[in-house]
Amino acid sequence: MNEDKGQFLPDGLMPAGGPKTSLATEKLVGNVKSSVDLSKTFTNAFAIQANKTEGFKTTTTPAGANG
Repeated sequence: MNEDKGQFLPDGLMPAGGPKTSLATEKLVGNVKSSVDLSKTFTNAFAIQANKTEGFKTTTTPAGANG
């Protein structure tokens, strides 16, 4: 699974714009045909808490509720 690590940011956060980009891609290929509430599709809460617990510095600007 090491080959998959490149798709993740070192601090584990979904970056600002990430959800919007993913949604746009899914719409482009025809997998999404209706509106999507991005705030219900992801959360950075686990990664933020894990970083705090482990003492890692969060460096990514996290995506907000609207992606």
